[in-house]
Formats: sequence, C-alpha cells, structure tokens
Amino acid sequence: MSNRATRRARRRVGITLLGAVCLTFGTLTSAEANLAPSPFDAADGNLVLNDETQDWANAPHLVTALDKPTGQTDDSFGQGTKEDTAVPTVVDGSIPNNKSDLTRLYVANERVSGKEFLYLAWERVQEPTGTTNMDFEFNQSGTVSANGVTPVRTAGDVLIKYDLSQGGVNPVLGYHLWTTTGNAATVCEASNSLPCWDKVHALSGANFEGSINAVPVTDPIAPNAPRTLSTRTFGEAAINLTDSGILPAGTCKAFGAAYLKSRSSDSFTAALKDFIAPKPVSISNCGKIVIQKVTAPSPDPTNTAFSFTLTGGPSALNKSFSLKNGESNTTTNVQAGSGYTAAETVPANWSLTSATCDDGSPVTNIDVSADETVTCTFTNTLQLGAIKVTKTRKHAADGAGDHPHAGVNFTVNGVTKATDSAGVACFDGLTFGSYTVHETVPAGYHVDANDKSVTVDNTATCGATPYAGESVSFHNTPLTDLTVSVDSQVAGGTASTIDCGVASGSTGAGGDGSVTAKDLEPGTYTCVIVVDP
Repeated sequence: MSNRATRRARRRVGITLLGAVCLTFGTLTSAEANLAPSPFDAADGNLVLNDETQDWANAPHLVTALDKPTGQTDDSFGQGTKEDTAVPTVVDGSIPNNKSDLTRLYVANERVSGKEFLYLAWERVQEPTGTTNMDFEFNQSGTVSANGVTPVRTAGDVLIKYDLSQGGVNPVLGYHLWTTTGNAATVCEASNSLPCWDKVHALSGANFEGSINAVPVTDPIAPNAPRTLSTRTFGEAAINLTDSGILPAGTCKAFGAAYLKSRSSDSFTAALKDFIAPKPVSISNCGKIVIQKVTAPSPDPTNTAFSFTLTGGPSALNKSFSLKNGESNTTTNVQAGSGYTAAETVPANWSLTSATCDDGSPVTNIDVSADETVTCTFTNTLQLGAIKVTKTRKHAADGAGDHPHAGVNFTVNGVTKATDSAGVACFDGLTFGSYTVHETVPAGYHVDANDKSVTVDNTATCGATPYAGESVSFHNTPLTDLTVSVDSQVAGGTASTIDCGVASGSTGAGGDGSVTAKDLEPGTYTCVIVVDP
C-alpha cells in the first residue's frame, strides 16, 4: 500500500483513539506560524491556500462528513443524552435555534518529522446566540452500538472538546479518555458511575493551534463547491498528538471512526443536540509488517516450512515464525520508524531468489510509517536437477562398436521412461539428493548393472542447452545360445561326449544327443567332441 516518496513527507497519523482530548488554545491569528513542524495552517480561520503550503484545500488523508439537511428530518441526540451516555438516543429535529446546527465535519492527519498531527474542522448554518460547544469523538471500534448509528465505545476512546465563548475568537480545547475502571468519584469528569469520560487533560500551547473565521470565507471542498461561509460558521484546529501526550512516542493506537456533536451549553453535563454521523477514519501512529512466502515451483512439491525472524526497530521486535508457500505472517502495532530486519533460514535444496518490500525498504532495514502496511515477499526457488540416461548396446547388424539402444525402460523416483532413438531418457524436476536409476533389461541382453546411484546437486532441466545436469550410462550386450549336436549314423553305433567348458554332456544309448549353452556373451568358445566307436 505504500509509496515511499509520499510517505516520507507526510503519512497518515496512526492512532488507536483512546478517549477524549481537551486542549486549550491561546489567541491565534493568520499571521502566526504553523504548528511546527506541520505545514498545515489551522490558525488562519479559512480553508484555502494563502501564504502556506497546506490547508483544507489540500488536506492530507481528508475525510468529509455531511450532516442531514436542516429541519425536522435532521438527526440529533435527544431524551437527555449527555456525553457520558454510553449509547446516545438518536431522534429527528430537536435542535434549539440558539445552538449550533452543524453542516460539515472535516478530519485529516499526517506524520511530519516523526510527529503525528491531527487536523479538525467544523461548519454550521449560522452563529448561535450562545456559546459554541463542539465535541469530536474518535472511536477505536467500528462496531455499531444499539442505537444503530454511533460506534460502541472502548476504553481509551478520545473526546476532543472545542469550546468558544459567546462572541469569542479564542477556542478552548481539551481531551477526555473513555474510562471503564477505577473510582468514579475520582476518575470521572462529571458522572458518578462507570464507564465515563475521565477528567480533562490539559495541553501546552506548543502542541496545538486553532481559529474560527472572523470574516466570510470560501469552502473549496466538494460537494457544491465553492461555497461561501458567513462569519463565525467555520472553526478549525491542529494538534500535535505525539508531543501533547495523546499519542506519546513508543505507543500504538488506532482509531476507526470519528463524529462531531454539539452541546447545549459549556457545561460538560449539558444535553447533546445536533450531530454529524460517524465516518470511517484511519488514524494510527503504528503500522504493520507482513512477511509473505512464495516458492518456485508453486505449489511446492516438498511442502517445506521456511523459518523466519523479525527483529529490531523502535518496537524492539524479536519474533520467530515459519511459513510455507502461499502463507503470510502479519505483525501489528509496529511503531513507526526504521531498523526492522526480516531474515530467512534457507533450507537445504533451496535458493533465495529474491527478498523485497513493497515500499522500497530493504529487508535488512524495513522502514514503517504510521498507518502503513509494509509487505515483504521472500521468494525461494527449489533446487531441481536432472538425470540424463544414455543407453548403448552391441549390435552386429549396425556394424562394429556400440550403438544407441531405443525402447529400453528406466525408472527414477517412481517415474518410468523409455529411451528414444538416440538411446536417451531424461528425468528432471528432481530435488537435490541421491537417486537410484533402475533399468528393466530387455530379453536377450546382459546389462553391466541394473541399478546405478546418482547424486543430483546441479540445477538443470532436460531441455536446457547446454545440459548442466547429471548423466549416467548403461551398456547392454546381446546374448547367444550355443548348441552342439551329435547324430550317430547307425543307431547305437557310436557313443559321444561333448565338452564346451560352459556346458557338457554325452549321447544316449542310440548314439544321438546335444549340449546347449545359453546366454553367452560375445567371445570365443571351444567345444571338444569325442566320438567313441
């Protein structure tokens, strides 16, 4: 999913949104510097690029949420729903005229110089006569609660308050965390029972900036862009999540949903009114490393398990696992940074063909950005060899010397092949190791040896030129049957003995008889016949 060029400059801020966030802003004007080192301008109270390089017009990883049209069908919270209500009651209408009727929510985020930044903005129909009280809620879970709209809250979810006094220009922010344990009297901001939002967390002015529009401004973001926003109907903020302690270095958090709501007064226990329904977000200060195993050939005929380690980096990983062809291993909650190393122990009979990561990182120094998934693929090639069998024979009709012997069957590793017209049978796709080559000897021939052992330790195929595999030869000798016969011309007139060395015998009472010597290899044979009258 990564693109190394873009993720270096600004990456999605990965957050496991755990709770609520409260910040306090001082007076901020467009003349003030951005929240360093972020290039985003949240102090000018507008959405377009002026003298800065980044604003809402080109916000990184922008998520836009629109409210339902103003009127009786506009959804809102009712029946006394407050911030500590775990499952808010959703109704239609019921938005007081003197309170904020919300229209839009913007959320953006990025990683700059190792810091995680969150950008927030709201829009409303008109300025209320009372105070401005907005709450941005970020949830870790994507599971919808019993009301069918808002997510189920999880310990550590975050609530960021955005308060503005009547006619004021300096927003005051703070955050709370959703808490499920402890003594309610001491940990809760307002509730006397758990779960609840915990007490507000103060932030230093160096970790945030915010503003509202003091003059009409243009919203260039679709749909219906451009739109003119009247005075005090737009507010924004930028927060350094890392230095503020919301997402401190060395931790891993991730949020999957965000929504905006308004309170009826500046009291934390005031009833909630209008809201903009939750939208999926991907905010995380950690990433993932995925190790994939690929073999050639695939599927792997040996079903080999490859051993891996994943070590180092800011998370100080020390992980061991094994993978077979087509399998993968995912490591989550990997702190952003470099120095992660993936290593494979290459089994016998395999070679490591390639080891690459999709973001360009070397496997010896994997660099993970916030909210990034780095996939590293290890490809191993099975060391497959070949055995070429050459079969020759003596064949007088073809002339002197040895000649190719076609049609002879040989068996290697359970596979049987017959020699071709050149007397060759070749077996490939053999893993490295020792093999027995067995010949089925044709009738009428003598073989030097039926079985020969061959060690395959060179990568080769039968069709490659030049051939680089193993070779073995077999030679067959044709056999001859020799018969010596004696035929007495007078019945019982003579008696004879025959001695050929390899066979001997004598005639019967009638004087006739023969001796046969079978399966004789080429050579000189002498037979002595004695006729005794």
